[in-house]
Amino acid sequence: MNNIKTPISFLRSSLAVKQLFVNLLLAPTILTLTNTPTSSAMNLFENVSLSTVEIIRNNGYDVEIHNVITADGYILELHRIPRSKSGQEPTRNHPVFMHHGILGTSADWVLAGADMSLPMQLADAGYDVWLANCRGNTYSRKHISMTFKQKAFWNFSLHEVGYYDIPASIDYILSNSKTSQLHYIGYSMGSCVFFIMGSERPEYQPKIRSQISLAPVAFLSNTRSSLRYIAPYAKTMNIVFQRMWKGMLMPQSGMQRFLASTICRERITQKIICEKCIIFSVCGSDPYHFDTKLIPLIMGHFPAGTSSNLAAHFAQFILKDTFGQYDYGRAMNLRHYNSTEPPTYDLKSIRVPITLIYGENDILADTTDVLKLKDQLPMVVDAFPVKSPYFNHVDFLWSSNVVEQINNPVKEILQKTDDFSWTYTGPVATATAVAVDAVVPAINRPPIYTMQLNPLTGIVNPAPSLEFFAANLDAIIASTMPRPVDERDAAVFEREREQQRLLFGGAIRFAQAAEKKYGQLREEITNEISGWADDVATGAESRVKQTAVLVNGKIALAGNSVAGAVGKAEHFVAGGVGKAEQTVAVGIGKAHNYVNYGLNKADRAVNNALNATVGRFSRVFWFWK
Repeated sequence: MNNIKTPISFLRSSLAVKQLFVNLLLAPTILTLTNTPTSSAMNLFENVSLSTVEIIRNNGYDVEIHNVITADGYILELHRIPRSKSGQEPTRNHPVFMHHGILGTSADWVLAGADMSLPMQLADAGYDVWLANCRGNTYSRKHISMTFKQKAFWNFSLHEVGYYDIPASIDYILSNSKTSQLHYIGYSMGSCVFFIMGSERPEYQPKIRSQISLAPVAFLSNTRSSLRYIAPYAKTMNIVFQRMWKGMLMPQSGMQRFLASTICRERITQKIICEKCIIFSVCGSDPYHFDTKLIPLIMGHFPAGTSSNLAAHFAQFILKDTFGQYDYGRAMNLRHYNSTEPPTYDLKSIRVPITLIYGENDILADTTDVLKLKDQLPMVVDAFPVKSPYFNHVDFLWSSNVVEQINNPVKEILQKTDDFSWTYTGPVATATAVAVDAVVPAINRPPIYTMQLNPLTGIVNPAPSLEFFAANLDAIIASTMPRPVDERDAAVFEREREQQRLLFGGAIRFAQAAEKKYGQLREEITNEISGWADDVATGAESRVKQTAVLVNGKIALAGNSVAGAVGKAEHFVAGGVGKAEQTVAVGIGKAHNYVNYGLNKADRAVNNALNATVGRFSRVFWFWK
């Protein structure tokens, strides 16, 4: 190990590769190879699993826990730093509300410690600081009528976070601080849900003193993150998570913290797996100033869980060049929106002073998408890139230069906008203005290292296959790399690419081998089932024929029995009919005689009455005569 000169020479050594996988399998035993003085795996486990409250307290600050109930019943946990480290009460006019990114928690802001943490430094600058935790993460898994184990609990997207979570938190903070406005700082997804709230809940716009977006996210069609290759699978993955885990996505777990305490602390596995595979290819990081010492802490808190619908909502932004509400599918969209397509958020209706701070090397929030967002916001105080040309997405939180590059500019903006006399005096875009595609200003730097994807180009809805990833691995890795700034980057970035080729290439080959083995196994099982089915069919056919002969014999016997029974029945019926006919004939004769007798008797009575009447008339006539 001591003779290793570069990561490349290490990875090219078969013995070293074997040792790497031994380290992965025997993670607890590699703790002695780390820089930490602690030799107990349990102690390391505890170090990476401290809560937000414990981290803040360990840094010497007071901290409060507040619970907020949203209009739809979710219970959110807010963390507050009510005073400075020295114990001084807030001296600023407005509180500061800070929101984390996707799969994050309030811990993301503070795990680097007071020397790097923006919330702690703002508390020292006299602000009343509140940290959000959106529904579904480690700290906000409660509901007034549901548990997080129910599927209905996870039925939310970015829209619900912006529509319910942010307004409820703002009302609570303003009520407790007895102020009418607050400053909002959103990182990545934290900016996205603010734009949703501003668009859908315009009554909350006057409550925002100023808004600062760090690595802002709304449009994502130009992202260079590896997420762009995962996005086409989002709907299928969402269905799987809905059926198997009730819509819960990547919650924090004991295994995650254990891996953070072991694999992400060992030097080689930390560099290759935790930094390059998990962090670098998804969010990107400054290859020179990313604080790698934080990786075990980051992996101990991230990911912290969310809804698979929320992740699918982000994938929708990547696949569609729009910033719109959640796409339920054409049929369900008609029910929810009375339209086959989800409506877009009206960014031009947001009358809030907004500052956008972005990284020119951010592979997730690409400069083109950020400037497109800027063009649609009517009250932009300022929009500027971080001074460091290497600054990437996670560097807004965990760069070793975060104080100079982010914290100090944010404090300057807040100091200006916090003054009661300050008002926005810049231009206000009209609501009828039509947004145009952003034009990225030219930057003096070497060309981007890119390769043409073959045969697929760009982002497509059909999910690409393993063969596509294998054929285009170099191009995919190149697209997720930071942009080189000067000549020294070529060698550094080439080493980064080589590491990723080895790692992802091995993963793809493993997946292809597993897929091939699965196909062979499926074919063998299919053949076994087919042979069994043939045997069953042959036996069944023989038994059917035997049964048919038996049934035909039974039918013949039954037919003879039925024929005899029918003959007897016909004879019996015929005899019955004859007897009935005789009985009827006798009855008719008797009735005929009875009728004749009655008629004769009636005739005699009538004649007698007629004769008597005639006699009376004769006597009367004779009398008158």
